[in-house]
Amino acid sequence: MKMKLACVIHSLDGGGAERVMAGLASRLAGRSHSVTLITLDDGSHDRHKVDSRVSRQSIHVLSTPESPVSLWARTRRLRATIAAGNFDVVLSFCDATNWLTLLATRGLGVPVVVSERSDPKHQSLGRTREFLRRQLYPKAYQVVCLSEDVATTLQSSTRCHTLVIPSAVEAPTNAPTTMRPTSPNEESDPDGKTQQIVAVGRLEHEKGFDRLIRCLAALPGDAPEWQLTIHGEGSQRGSLKSLARELNVDSQVEFPGWTRPIWPAYSNADWFVLPSRYEGFPSALLEAMACSTAVLAVDAAGAVRDVIDHGRNGWLVENNDTALRDGLQHCLASSELRTHLALHAGEVVDRFGWKAMVDAYETCLQEACEGRPRP
Repeated sequence: MKMKLACVIHSLDGGGAERVMAGLASRLAGRSHSVTLITLDDGSHDRHKVDSRVSRQSIHVLSTPESPVSLWARTRRLRATIAAGNFDVVLSFCDATNWLTLLATRGLGVPVVVSERSDPKHQSLGRTREFLRRQLYPKAYQVVCLSEDVATTLQSSTRCHTLVIPSAVEAPTNAPTTMRPTSPNEESDPDGKTQQIVAVGRLEHEKGFDRLIRCLAALPGDAPEWQLTIHGEGSQRGSLKSLARELNVDSQVEFPGWTRPIWPAYSNADWFVLPSRYEGFPSALLEAMACSTAVLAVDAAGAVRDVIDHGRNGWLVENNDTALRDGLQHCLASSELRTHLALHAGEVVDRFGWKAMVDAYETCLQEACEGRPRP
């Protein structure tokens, strides 16, 4: 059946969840569904494009510390927008937007599917928001989770109905197996070149960029030379730059902001590092691997260990600073390891393709429209 679908998210301003929502909405529209993408912000900072067949609405109720918007105002505006659209089903992304959408649709008679994009074991919403999540998530037709671990956590804490759908990676134009695993300079001087390291994500505490900088700065003097580029924006930009200065590595750390397209940044790097303290489903990790870039990742729970086959397609270390520093020292010193990991990294494109993810969401949303009993 063809659906009239509303997709709700806080914004399309960078980030993995925003990228997935834009891609999912576009692909569902490409399957002849009527799709309206609603963002809580004003739409002026969109970094992800959507298909021209997707109707775009920005309702300008995103609450920030600099510009707070009351819960009542947000709920009323979102409710009016959804009610006016006469949708068959609503899909919401990200925790705070999820419970807001469930609150706004109470009594409208429209089924709601929400997608939890992080790991609630590690990301507290605060007492009030946690209460709202516990009360409202059971009202969703399904709560889509990125891993079995997250599904188990939410089932235990909210008694909601869960469905696991892994995220998808956007493969670069050229096939991942043809991406270069090593640089030309490396072939002639494998141990003497400066190692180019890339990291991508919001500049926030949970992403762990501060400890990545500390661990790199703490490498012994005989470690290979390195250059770190962190792509992204966030509230920690100033403190991260200050930290690099304090540790006397500011000349080795760059902050170019959000970069689009991101593929050249991955392809030109020797290593991608995921230093997160916790994760849901790290889109940047998948993107780097799709470019056949060698990856070093902290076991930040969520789906990280589902993606990394340690020693084959990536290098996985325990979630602490000592393990990260030792992992960096080991990986940067071995061009053979880098080549081996890069050779197999691109296999994630087959495991986490868009078609499988869109098929799963489409089936779930259609079952919600039809009122089928949940599994």
